Amino acid sequence: MSHSGITISQKCVDACAKLKGKIVHDSKRFVLLKIVGDEVDVTYESKPTDTFEDMIKMMNDPDCEKKHEPCFAVVDVEVKADSGVYNTKPVFVSWISDDCSIKQKMTYASTKEALKAKLDIPAQVHCSDASELCLDFILEKLADVGKHHPNAKCPHH
Repeated sequence: MSHSGITISQKCVDACAKLKGKIVHDSKRFVLLKIVGDEVDVTYESKPTDTFEDMIKMMNDPDCEKKHEPCFAVVDVEVKADSGVYNTKPVFVSWISDDCSIKQKMTYASTKEALKAKLDIPAQVHCSDASELCLDFILEKLADVGKHHPNAKCPHH
């Protein structure tokens, strides 16, 4: 349980474990998580055809009235190793917009650390502006600039 009193559902833990490769047969690319009531729960598990851009739109759809609603994601990001081989790396992304209410910011911020620890995902990126919700920003924050797949482009930069 986090300092905010928010618990983390077992469904959340299981979905993220699948993504991290502990369950090899599952080919999910990302999992979206939100605080629902007094619990962090899964709001979407990607299909194999979903893209990074699909995830961004689900996190902050400019056409949706709830576009600045905070959420978390665990996403497999493709990075190029020094050997030239592409590998995936699970990354914890928190989306807490500057436009959120103070209460939302405080609740999500205090829940974030407990959630990261429970999911055991060391790589993390925090986004507070829509321009930061892109692959280039995430890779930059992970110090992997220039090592990402050549087809991955940030639509906001």
